[in-house]
Amino acid sequence: MGPRLFARRCIAGLEPDREKCEATIERSLAMCTVLAPVIGYDKAAKIAKRAYETNRTVREVALEVSGLEPDVLNALLDPKKQV
Repeated sequence: MGPRLFARRCIAGLEPDREKCEATIERSLAMCTVLAPVIGYDKAAKIAKRAYETNRTVREVALEVSGLEPDVLNALLDPKKQV
């Protein structure tokens, strides 16, 4: 199957599920990467581990344990700035 046929039969008409995409980003442990330079690697790793173990988002756990103000944390965890 050539690329044009694949595009026409398999890709054309697909729409992203924005809510699912946003939820997936919020659950991504990679979000902790941006926290490491600010709060230290060990603390960022603990946040990732706790988020994973408790099935919560990095943002939820970081709000509890990072010591960062919510507005600072939200600015750091803005996915558009991480792309």
